[in-house]
Amino acid sequence: MEAMPQLSASTLKLFQECPRCFWLHVNSKLERPRGPFPSLPSGIDRVLKAYFERYRHQGALPPLIRGKLDGKLGTAVLTLGFNDAQASARLWGKLDDCVVLSDGRLAPLDHKTRACAPDDVSYSEQYYKFQMDVYALLLERNGYPTSRTAYVVYYCPVDGTLHDGFPFGVTVHTLTTEPERAYDTFRAACRCLSGPVPPSSLGCDFCRWLDARSRLPAEIEPQAKAQAMPSPVKRSSRAATRARKPSPAISVPDDLFA
Repeated sequence: MEAMPQLSASTLKLFQECPRCFWLHVNSKLERPRGPFPSLPSGIDRVLKAYFERYRHQGALPPLIRGKLDGKLGTAVLTLGFNDAQASARLWGKLDDCVVLSDGRLAPLDHKTRACAPDDVSYSEQYYKFQMDVYALLLERNGYPTSRTAYVVYYCPVDGTLHDGFPFGVTVHTLTTEPERAYDTFRAACRCLSGPVPPSSLGCDFCRWLDARSRLPAEIEPQAKAQAMPSPVKRSSRAATRARKPSPAISVPDDLFA
C-alpha cells in the first residue's frame, strides 16, 4: 500500500512558490539544495521555549510578552495533524506555542528571531500569515476552537550593556487567520501530487538553473571536470632536481616593518 503523503506548512509554502519543486520534493524525494543552517536561531528558540514552559502552569504570560497580548499560555498538544480521506494525504505541524484567550478560544503563537523588528504588520502578513493559517486549521481539525487570530513574536537584539545580559527587544504582531484558505491550498497541493510533473513557476531560480544545465552539450561536463582537476605532469629527473634546488635567500632590510 502506497504511503500517504505527509504535508506541512513548509511543504505547502513550497507548493505556492513552485509546483514543480513541490512535486519533485514529495513524489521523487528530490529536494532543493540547501546551504548550512545557522544554529543561533535554533539555540534562541530552545531557550525561549524553556522560558515559556516555566510560566505555562502558572496561568500567566511570561514577563517578556506580558502586556503585549492577552490571555495565558495553553496546555494543548502542540504537535498536531489530521488525515484527509478525500485528499488521501495528511497535514501536520508543530506549533511553537498557543495562547488561550479569556473566552477559551486558542490563538497560535510563533517565535521569530530577526536582526531588527519589521517596520509594520504587513511584513508578517506577507511572510507568515499562511503558516498561521495552517496552524489554525490544525487546531480546529483537532477539536480546538480558535479565535481566528495568531501572534507572531519577534525577538531582536537592541543596544545595551552586554555584560548585564544580551538585551533583546520584543515586538508582537497580531494576524487574522483563514483556515479555509490553508485547506484549499492543501487540497490543491494534493491534486498536484496525483498528476504528472507540473510546470515550474516563472520565478523559480532552482528550476531555471536545472533547465539551463540540462540544455548544455554533453561534452561540456567532462571538459569542465578535466579543467577543474588537471592530471599530474611528469617531470624529467633534471627538472625535478631543479625544482628541489633551494632558492637564494632574499635580503630584507631590518627596518622594513619599523
